[in-house]
Amino acid sequence: MSSKFYRYEEVPLMLASNDEDPVLIFARNVSLGVTQEINVKKFTDDYRVSIGMQTGDLFIPSGETRDLILGPRNGPGVPISESLEVAKSGQKIIFPGGQSLFLASDAMPGDFYVNVEAKEDTLLRYEEDLEYGELDVLRGYAADYGVKGTLNVDYYMNTGNMQSFFDLTGLSDIKSYPQVNESPVSGSFGNYKFNHAYLREVSLDARPFEPVVTRAVFDIYGTLEYEEGLSEYIIDTDYGCGIREQLTVPHGLKTTINGADSIGMEVPISFSYSITCQRNPEYNIPIDGNDDPLGELPVRVTKENVDVEVRIDGEKLDPYLKITGQRAEISVSLSDIGFSKEFTDNNFGELKNFNLVGNLVYPQPLPEILASHGVMESDTLSVGEGGYLRGSASIKQSFR
Repeated sequence: MSSKFYRYEEVPLMLASNDEDPVLIFARNVSLGVTQEINVKKFTDDYRVSIGMQTGDLFIPSGETRDLILGPRNGPGVPISESLEVAKSGQKIIFPGGQSLFLASDAMPGDFYVNVEAKEDTLLRYEEDLEYGELDVLRGYAADYGVKGTLNVDYYMNTGNMQSFFDLTGLSDIKSYPQVNESPVSGSFGNYKFNHAYLREVSLDARPFEPVVTRAVFDIYGTLEYEEGLSEYIIDTDYGCGIREQLTVPHGLKTTINGADSIGMEVPISFSYSITCQRNPEYNIPIDGNDDPLGELPVRVTKENVDVEVRIDGEKLDPYLKITGQRAEISVSLSDIGFSKEFTDNNFGELKNFNLVGNLVYPQPLPEILASHGVMESDTLSVGEGGYLRGSASIKQSFR
C-alpha cells in the first residue's frame, strides 16, 4: 500500500495558550523537529586490553579458548572501563607483535575476565605484548539534557492583537509577580498534538511591496501524540477558527516606523524586529524513567534574558555614537493595504504596534524616564556600484 503525502493546505497548525480556545495559524512554512544532545563516554585508552596475572610469555594453541583476567601483567585485576557499552563476541584483540585473539563471548563494563579464542597458535610476549592489546569497542553514550523538539513557524499575523502565545514580553496577569509569564503553549501540527511548547523567539521583517512575514520558534518537551484523522477533522469542521474567512495580512507598503529621526534617518525603507529569550528546562529525577508516559518532561522552563532588537535601513544615519550610549525611541505600526470593514475584526486595518518595551508590563502611558529606552548598538553606511548610499542602524533593549 502506497503512503499518503499531505499537501500544504491539508496540514493545519493550531496553537492555544492555557485555558484559551485554539487558534488556526495562517502559516506559510512550518517545521517540527526533535533533537537530543548525545555525547560519547570516552575514557583515556579505554580500547586498551592488558592481560594480567602472568609471570612470563603466554602461549595459546590454535582453537583453544581461555578466560583471561584483565589488568597489569603482575596484577591486580582491573575491570573493563565503564565508558564502553559492550565488546561483542568475535571482535579481535591485536597485539604489537602482530598476534591476535578473538572474544569468544561478549565482554561488558565491569567484567574482570574476558573469554578469548586463538584462531591460530598465538604467542604473546611478556614485555612487548601482554599490556598493549587493542580492541575495537562500542562505546556508551549519555545525554546532557532531555529530549527537546523545535517548532519553527513562518506565518502572517491576522488580528489586531498579537495572540498571547506569540507574545514573549506579555503577561497573563499584569498583577502577577514576578513579572514574567512562563506558561506553556499547546497545539497541533497536522495529526500530531503537543502540550508543552515554550516560545523562544519572535521576529519579523517589513519591506516595500511585500506582506510582512513573522517567524516564531518554540521549544517543545514531553511527548508528541499522534491522532489519526485530526487534520481532516479540523478542516472539515472548521473547528471554530474561521478557516474559510478572509484574513487581514500586514503589508510593508502601509507600515510606519516612528522615531527613525532619533537615529538620523528621514526615509526608512525596511526594518527587522526581533524578541529573543533563553529557555532553560529544570528536571526532577524521573520516577518511571523511560516508562514515564509523559516522556522527559521538565517541571519548569524558565524565561531569561529577554532582549528586543530593531534594525532599520534608510537613506542616511547619525554616524556618532556616544560612549555613554545613544538612546533611541522606536515603534513600528503594521497595517493591511487590503483593509475592508466587511470582513476584518473591527481593528480598521491597524495591526500590532511594536515598541522597544512591553506594553503589558506598563499598560499606562510610559513614564518620561522610560520614553527613550533603546540603545544604539551599531551604525553602518554603505554604497555599491549602480546603487545608492544606505544607512543601517541597530537598536536593542534588554527587557528582562
